[in-house]
Amino acid sequence: MRGNLKKQCLVLSSLERTIARLRSRVRYLKDNDANTSLFHKQASCRKRKNFIPKLLVDSRVVTTQEDKHQVLLDHFDGILGRARTRSTSLNLEAFHRAGVNLPSLEAPFTEDEVWATIKALPADRAPGPDGFTGRFFKSCWHIIKVDLMAALISLHQGDLRNLGGLKFCISYSYSQES
Repeated sequence: MRGNLKKQCLVLSSLERTIARLRSRVRYLKDNDANTSLFHKQASCRKRKNFIPKLLVDSRVVTTQEDKHQVLLDHFDGILGRARTRSTSLNLEAFHRAGVNLPSLEAPFTEDEVWATIKALPADRAPGPDGFTGRFFKSCWHIIKVDLMAALISLHQGDLRNLGGLKFCISYSYSQES
């Protein structure tokens, strides 16, 4: 019983901390965005935190901005080092293979190719975000064939001007179903 009570106390204290943190965030956002003194204190604190006032290098204190730049450049230049010349090189022509003849990829879609693809679709899944399943495409192919082929040919030719009507038809059919 004591263990259960201890667990409940820990849960409640964690909940109190979470609530206090959320309240402080809302208050912080409200007060910090209002061009208040809190906002200016936060901004100046960040500026002070990001500033390096001095550097100690070989028992020498560097305070001017130009000297600090030079000291840091020398330090990191020594760590990173210089680029070395390569002792070996790759013969990229040995990796190159002959080009593949792909003119068939540039051919327009045929109705038989599209129908074969639609027949291969699973009946209970939608191939895209429109929600139309494979069953819809298979059962309504004789109705949508002309419009779908026109849209695919327009896409293939890079002519996207007439596809706005397709979007309208889809959204119109959704609104009719609702």
